[in-house]
Amino acid sequence: MKNTLVIIGENIKYNNILVDYIKREVDNCLKKIDFFYMLDGSDKDLFLLVEDILQKSSQIIMATDEKNFNVVGKIISTLHSDTLVLKNDMLLPSKSSIFDKDSYLFEEESYKVNVIKIKEGEKLPKVLLDESKNIQFINIFDVDEESCEIILLPLAENYDIKIKNIKICDGWNLIKLESLKYGQIDNFIDSVIKLLPDKVIPQKDIFSHIVFKLIENDIKIATAESCTGGLLSSIFIKYSGVSTIINGNLVTYSNDTKEAWLGVDQKILEEYGAVSKECVSQMLDGVLSVSNSDISIAISGVAGPTGGTEEKPVGTIYIGVKSKQSKKNIKRVHFKGDRVYIQNQAVMYAVKMLLELEKDIFFQN
Repeated sequence: MKNTLVIIGENIKYNNILVDYIKREVDNCLKKIDFFYMLDGSDKDLFLLVEDILQKSSQIIMATDEKNFNVVGKIISTLHSDTLVLKNDMLLPSKSSIFDKDSYLFEEESYKVNVIKIKEGEKLPKVLLDESKNIQFINIFDVDEESCEIILLPLAENYDIKIKNIKICDGWNLIKLESLKYGQIDNFIDSVIKLLPDKVIPQKDIFSHIVFKLIENDIKIATAESCTGGLLSSIFIKYSGVSTIINGNLVTYSNDTKEAWLGVDQKILEEYGAVSKECVSQMLDGVLSVSNSDISIAISGVAGPTGGTEEKPVGTIYIGVKSKQSKKNIKRVHFKGDRVYIQNQAVMYAVKMLLELEKDIFFQN
């Protein structure tokens, strides 16, 4: 089944934060987007482009601005010898099977198309296509890709499940589960948890899971970031309720702020440098102390594209996690890519290290 997201209208197309919002909401319902298009409503070939997209996909969501909402309805009606009718204060093809405010679902033999009207600064209308029962995700840690396949493939065949392994970083695999004709996803997940009890988190959104577990166990964390500039903490503060468990984040980009805010010893910085195990160790201690938290995370590295040396080339990152009970783990890792990709890889690796630090908390399924 091929899923397609189409955005129509310049008011949306060039509004990056709105496009990202649409993608997040659609992803929550469809679980995957196979094809993505952005079209101008003024394109003289819009009719042909929409017709081509409808023929290629099984499920389509067309997110349009107000100006093009009725235009798309007219195209769909024309293609299927239908007429537009007024329902729920909107014009839509008369054969539309389901509709809600600013959203309707049109079903044909070979595809379904959900047309939604987007208004800047407002909540997205209800998405009427939903695959949540047929597609789910689990996260598996501390198991390499080859071992994952050896363990999961026989189970997948037994429960009539199709699996796809997506590597997030070393030791972290996101597994997409798709139910086939007689698929039993829930039974499959239960079996995987029994086989790997301290390695599986049975949901897609790992950050939501972390926040929930921290709140549930009344555990407070704080972060100290250098090369990632607050990216790690920004991921968590997207979730409601984090004010009870996120004590703060210190972006200590310069050596002076590492000294003044975190108490990093000047001698450490002079001898080992800011990108070092020794510096990150003191960053962990400093942010844990100043925030009075239970867990600290610290990141320092060379994200590039400049600043690398022979000893510490671009992509060299030190990542550390520490608990109040004195458990501490620091790793030197090396990532490749542009500056933003390196920063994002560092953040994901830090999340993995956090999960590994407190397995008893995060792997309680």
